[in-house]
Amino acid sequence: MKNLLFILNILISFEVYSMKIDGVLDEAEWNEADSISEFYIVSPYTLEPAKNKTEVKIFTNEEGVYVGFINPQKPSTMGSYKHVRDEWNTKTDRNAFIVDFDGDGNTAYTFMLSLGDSMLDSTIRNGNDQSYDWNGDWIGATKINSDNWVSEIFIPWSIGNMIPITGKRKIKFGAFRYLAFNGELNGTAKTNAERDKYMYQLDEYEIDSFPAKSNINYFPYIVAAQDSVTNNEINKVGVEIFYNTGTGKQINATINPDFGQVESDDVVVNFSAEETLYGEKRAFFNENQTLFDISDRERLKVMHTRRIGSSPSYNCSESNNEELCNNSKQNYSDLDYALRYTQKEGGTEYGFFTANEQDEDFSIGRSYYAARIKKENNNKTLGYMVTYTDDPILDRTAIVNTLDYDNIVDEKLRISSILLHADAGDKSSLGLKSSFRYKPTKDESHSIGFHYYGDDLDINDMGYLQKNDWVSIGGRSSIDKYYDESSKFKNIEYSVRYGHQADTKGNSIENFINPKIEFRLWDTSSINFWTAIKSSGKNTTITRKYVDSPYIKRPARYNMGASFDSKNYSNYAIGLKINFERGNRNKSWDSKGYEKNWMEAAYYFFPKDFLTMKIGLSLRDQNDWIRWINTNNLTAYDAVEKFLTFNLNYFKGNKHELRLKGQFVALEASNPTSLMSNEQGYLLLGDQEVSSFNVGEAAFQIRYKYEIAPLSDLYVVYNQGGSIYEEDINSDSASIIQDSWKTPSGKIFAIKLRLRF
Repeated sequence: MKNLLFILNILISFEVYSMKIDGVLDEAEWNEADSISEFYIVSPYTLEPAKNKTEVKIFTNEEGVYVGFINPQKPSTMGSYKHVRDEWNTKTDRNAFIVDFDGDGNTAYTFMLSLGDSMLDSTIRNGNDQSYDWNGDWIGATKINSDNWVSEIFIPWSIGNMIPITGKRKIKFGAFRYLAFNGELNGTAKTNAERDKYMYQLDEYEIDSFPAKSNINYFPYIVAAQDSVTNNEINKVGVEIFYNTGTGKQINATINPDFGQVESDDVVVNFSAEETLYGEKRAFFNENQTLFDISDRERLKVMHTRRIGSSPSYNCSESNNEELCNNSKQNYSDLDYALRYTQKEGGTEYGFFTANEQDEDFSIGRSYYAARIKKENNNKTLGYMVTYTDDPILDRTAIVNTLDYDNIVDEKLRISSILLHADAGDKSSLGLKSSFRYKPTKDESHSIGFHYYGDDLDINDMGYLQKNDWVSIGGRSSIDKYYDESSKFKNIEYSVRYGHQADTKGNSIENFINPKIEFRLWDTSSINFWTAIKSSGKNTTITRKYVDSPYIKRPARYNMGASFDSKNYSNYAIGLKINFERGNRNKSWDSKGYEKNWMEAAYYFFPKDFLTMKIGLSLRDQNDWIRWINTNNLTAYDAVEKFLTFNLNYFKGNKHELRLKGQFVALEASNPTSLMSNEQGYLLLGDQEVSSFNVGEAAFQIRYKYEIAPLSDLYVVYNQGGSIYEEDINSDSASIIQDSWKTPSGKIFAIKLRLRF
């Protein structure tokens, strides 16, 4: 193995740079570099001069931008344990360099380096909209000294799609330092990622620029996988190509791509009518993709790339061999190719995307297309995107047109909107999302939003919509109060959310008000308290739009809860959450009244800088949990759901990474009561035979990753997952989990080699 890796290191033609990136700023260039030492406290947002001294140095050459931080600090207060890439919620000391290379507010990049050499990066658009999926081709290193720690970052010119300039380049930038021992963020720019004008408030700065060079990278891959349960075997070879012309144009293509995942999805037990949204983990779809991102939090994604390569469409009833067709169904589709083109001219960006799935024995591959144009001018953004999907096996096409607008009027007011029109199959409908954010002072914030997603709005052929037939108006107001270091509290935030929800026919879903108090302490721990009051209303999704009973009435509810996240002690930290929800009793049957108790506990253990572990437990105990069966038939249960997670990360140097991830769920639904809903939405006793049931889910992954070179990796992965559904069986949670583990749906061993040339 060592000989093979040595040969691969020689064969891979990655750039060799003139500067050694090692966390030691001893090259002559650093003596002539520009130096900045004026930092401000930007979180908490006091904007006072930073008490902790920091110096950042910047210079450029033909290869790219070099950034060095010198951070005076006692080693005993440093948080230096390693973490996986893009793990943003760890309490480790960090430096970050935020840069908008064109200085036009179109796109900024985050390059963040934790003490311990773990990397984090993101792209930023529209003021403060961040995409954390992007992994850029940059390098960095840190070093601990007797009275400080140093970080060194190198960013090649090929990192982004910037406008070519010779001579001086006017950029916008911010250099930031996070101190783990007190949770304080210091920055050269008087802003932070929570501010609407974040990337527009970065400081202007001139650097030497050099003639842009075209750049092309090839990412060939080889993957071999075998499932010992199904006896399926996969052997694939493919390539991804990323070409940057150096003139603001990029072309990305992939042939016979590997869209198998080396990172498993979280386990979710979902009986609702709303689809679970999973994030994108595939490398090709996370590179240079932000132009196509139009979203509304977790409710909407106009282009949801997880659709591409998802389970094929089938029409087995019309097949010559229906039984074989049903037995041959796959959970994913192979792709012939995918192609993406983007171009930037001043404040205008264009883009085009297409992908085509392979045909199978009982299915024909779908085709996907998207085109996008976006104009940025003086803090205003106007864009248009169209997506088109063709599904020949279902004889179905879908086209979605989207207009998006964002206007950061000033430091106080921001207005944004998304307008949708979808024509999918034989249905056509509109959608609209508008929001207003107002910050009269730096410590006070108010927002209000309106959503209308039409009755027949369907964007799910290529996008994601949590639910249609939905109207909502609501907002949030908050105020922060800051304290000096003589107090235990760093700041206290008082907030309240409120709103009204209904369907497009005027059926009220609920009115709600949700006050919350968040205490953040100087030792980095936090305590939160909240409550919520929800009016009676109608659940308009549970019966799946059954024509004779399109909704059920539900009683008024209230809840209250609290959470605690501790500081990092010597080698551990803890997190706790608890919530109690209550609702009125339904008098139509022997109802106990709606009741839900929810508790979570997490234990984080980091005995060494190179070894971290997490154990998480959660419990949800419900009475009067309503589950849809069919048409207007439902069942009420007493349900207990237990969830166990385990994660372990081990690092050897900066090349070797070993990860273990386990998730186990046990759901016990007992004391069933048959119900039916009438046309008015009232629940009545039903006459169907109903049973108690158990659901078990088990998923385990062990993954070894070796970094041959930046963005060139070897993966060795083992996945095992299983699930069970049992009726009328009296089992405890441990037995349910054991049964799901003993009856796996797959045991997959895979090796993947992805190289960068």
